[in-house]
Amino acid sequence: MDNILILNLLGKRFPIPSRLVLQYPQTLLGNQQLLSKHYRHERNDYYFERNPLLFPYIFTYYTLDKKIFCPHHIPLELLKHECDFFQLTHSKIYREINRIETYHYFSRNLQSNKHFFIDIVSLLTGLSFLITTSMERLDNSSSYSSWPFIYFLELFSTLFLTSTVAYQMIFSQDICRRKSFLIDFFCSILSIILITLRNFIIITTHHWIYILILVFKILRLMIVIVHLRLLRLIIRTFIQRFETIFILVFLNIILVGSFSELAFAFERRQLEDQTNHATMKTHFDAFWWATSLSFTIGFGHTDAHSTLTTIGRFCSYMLTFFGLLFNGLILQELIKGFLKLYREDRRDQ
Repeated sequence: MDNILILNLLGKRFPIPSRLVLQYPQTLLGNQQLLSKHYRHERNDYYFERNPLLFPYIFTYYTLDKKIFCPHHIPLELLKHECDFFQLTHSKIYREINRIETYHYFSRNLQSNKHFFIDIVSLLTGLSFLITTSMERLDNSSSYSSWPFIYFLELFSTLFLTSTVAYQMIFSQDICRRKSFLIDFFCSILSIILITLRNFIIITTHHWIYILILVFKILRLMIVIVHLRLLRLIIRTFIQRFETIFILVFLNIILVGSFSELAFAFERRQLEDQTNHATMKTHFDAFWWATSLSFTIGFGHTDAHSTLTTIGRFCSYMLTFFGLLFNGLILQELIKGFLKLYREDRRDQ
């Protein structure tokens, strides 16, 4: 007969077979030395001040080969704290994504708050790399006034980025499997090469060095931009909502083209007014006028109120109305998709 362990979690008792937990000696329940600290002789049980409602989900670690299933109504962070207390290492948490029996896998190597500064440094270095790339020139870079600013910005950005790489190498585990570490490491190597090349161009005038510096900077910027989480979410929003946005943009273009041609058919017959020099003369002028009016931004090419006929002014009104309607629908789709991805990203973290 199996030996039964009586676990008491805030008054609720759980009898469990000892053979299940002894298979995992690295955990709190499977380590006799650690478990004995919680034993109460007068009650003949092991007492823990932990949430008894979460323990049935935690106990599946022993019965389902280190798998834990988290229902949709329980925050993932609560199960993470319970796993840390019971020392359930290398657990695989599966998050219920809806009310039916469907689960989504979540790895437990969640990002801790103490590593938050890595994201901040990556964001700041990415912005600084963007500034230095935009200010780069293909001539003698040491001859213009912004060269010291670019040099020291590159130097400090490289130092900060290298410090994050050193921090991850010392305090993080499985760094070679983390994409963020590999990106930081490769960008640090590129930054050191760029500083070396920038020092080298002081004593030489080879034009190919300036081109090489610019190419390396663009490559580094494309790599480090992966750290910008908000930018990744915006790109994912465009990808997921591409079909809806494409339909709305296509309908908007059809309306703009139709009303521009209708207005052009009547407005081109009008003589140019001395007080209004915005008469439509070509099809391109009409489409340009219709586009600026529908987006209500005004490109300055043609005044949106320059129509002289009744049909032209009717087209102006319809372009304004449908322009606001379709632009609002496009922004609504983008904002709705972005907020959905942002909430999912925050929940996963």
